[in-house]
Amino acid sequence: MNKFIVADSANCIGCHVCEVACVTAHHQDSWPVQRSDFLPRIHVLFHSKASSATTCHHCNNAPCVTSCPTQALQFVNNSVQFKKTLCIGCKNCVVACPFGAIEMVANDDDAPLLAHKCDLCSEHSSGQQACVASCPTQALRLIDEVSITALRKERQVRSVMGQLTGPLRGERRNAILDKAPRVGAKKVAANARREHFEEIYPPLGECDAEYESERCLYCAQKAWCNWTCPLHNSIPDFIRLVNEGKIIEAAELCHQSSSLPEICGRVCPQERLCEGACTLKSEGGSVAIGNLERYITDTALAMGWRPTIGDITPRKERVAVIGAGPAGLGCADILARSGVHVDVFDRHPEIGGLLTFGIPPFKLDKHILAVRREIFSNMGIHFHLNQEIGRDVAFSDLIENYDALFLGVGTYGLMAAGLEGEDAPGVIQALPFLIASTREVMGLEESAEYPLTGIQGKNVVVLGGGDTAMDCLRTAVRRGATSVTCAYRRDELSMPGSKKEVVNAREEGVNFEFNVQPQYIQRNRKGQVSAVGMIRTKMGEPGPDGRRRPQPIAGSEFELPADVLIMAFGFQAHDMPWLRGHGIKRDRWGQILTGGKGRATTQTSNDKIFAGGDAVTGADLVVTAMAAGRTAASEMLARFREKEEV
Repeated sequence: MNKFIVADSANCIGCHVCEVACVTAHHQDSWPVQRSDFLPRIHVLFHSKASSATTCHHCNNAPCVTSCPTQALQFVNNSVQFKKTLCIGCKNCVVACPFGAIEMVANDDDAPLLAHKCDLCSEHSSGQQACVASCPTQALRLIDEVSITALRKERQVRSVMGQLTGPLRGERRNAILDKAPRVGAKKVAANARREHFEEIYPPLGECDAEYESERCLYCAQKAWCNWTCPLHNSIPDFIRLVNEGKIIEAAELCHQSSSLPEICGRVCPQERLCEGACTLKSEGGSVAIGNLERYITDTALAMGWRPTIGDITPRKERVAVIGAGPAGLGCADILARSGVHVDVFDRHPEIGGLLTFGIPPFKLDKHILAVRREIFSNMGIHFHLNQEIGRDVAFSDLIENYDALFLGVGTYGLMAAGLEGEDAPGVIQALPFLIASTREVMGLEESAEYPLTGIQGKNVVVLGGGDTAMDCLRTAVRRGATSVTCAYRRDELSMPGSKKEVVNAREEGVNFEFNVQPQYIQRNRKGQVSAVGMIRTKMGEPGPDGRRRPQPIAGSEFELPADVLIMAFGFQAHDMPWLRGHGIKRDRWGQILTGGKGRATTQTSNDKIFAGGDAVTGADLVVTAMAAGRTAASEMLARFREKEEV
């Protein structure tokens, strides 16, 4: 008989560990470099509250083999094996497979679609099937002659003993999921936090951290939460170290994959990433991964710990990093640890970019960035602040004087609504409003570029539904506005921002108007904004892309009083005239183009210049920007080593 893998659905907990194990086993036991390379040969399927895994059955008389015109599929070693070099992409096998266990995939956009199926890890050095070896409940097992014989004997013994059934169905599943409910971080009461700009989530105490760490199932060392984290943090391992009381070891582990763990623990949308992937999400609530990540580094730093750098052998290369935001800091971190001389240039007076100036202090205490600046400076990173490229520093000089450059400049372009009267006094953009507010809280001088708008006693309306809109709303509350209203053109479920930020804003007294669309800006006799004209909307039929778009409802017009109207539609690429003439290509949205044939993924069309973060992808997350910066540093180092070998 042919060997195959069978799943016991009663004991499957839907952890996706089998998928992760499959992919990493076929990538030399490492994470795939690109997310598009995550192509498991086994799939976890969900129905209602049940889950199970499905994969190739390696049929004895396999129709995929007989239907293949090129013998790309063959019977080898009691299994159906696939030879990619012989595949012509005809899809005969996909049609023939009675279980839907074969799919067509391509590793990149230029590659042809080829068949993809389980090979029972025939080429893995361990000789074990990775999915079977990694399943935390042993819901997967290899069926071969040996296991069939053992199963037959087991049933014979049970029959002789009068035991009509085996172990209780789902016993292992129930045992592993028997965990206490989530508690997570507590929150300062809304009426108190409205009065200040301090963080609203106090840190976890030792007992709470131990409680949350005890809840982790430790599905696997490489688990689904690791994969969904853009940095692939060793989440199960650092949680286990917390549970063992090994905080310093946990902090060191966090710093192996993250340059800013104490910051990501605060501002990452964990509910969409690691916590959203937690197996316990629907079983008492996800483990409070973000709170634990923050607890680890905060506690270690308070104990006097600083990241271990080890003995560094200086290299001859010099790299200029433009932008001290998460992308630039991630890049500088990896380069400095590898002995490269790094100079970081930034237009702001402190490091962090929008981490410092775009995220309000009630979400991220700015003292944390000051500590991180000290850590990076002690690592040998040189910061040149209040230095704007093209004004204070010539880009051409950097190209001439450095071996490589990294562009982590973010996106500072403002997005308009296209309404008449947007230039009226009282109509302001979200980013300048947030930067001015944060600078004032930090005690910095008021900037002519970012003047502080007084909103005490005024009616404030914010247009938008993302995290930036929530930041503006909650800042307006703290600055004494009489009323604060969020106007969003879709329903609440469609809001792109963090759900917990919507909850926080509502608790703090923000009003929400959903399914409304701005029509015009009303001005008073002095020309200042006095209201915004709105019309109610309903969701239309799905378009070609499947997305439903809001449609105006005739006769539903109304006005929202507004002394201050804040446009929070997000950010786009800003103009960088100093880039012109240096062979750096940008797309039609102004974002920097990287990668392509023969180039590293973060390398621009100028061989010497790399880029990452929002300037490449458009406005995205702190963690994705940092990951891009770290990748760019690794690709620069690879380029330096290649030159040494020539």
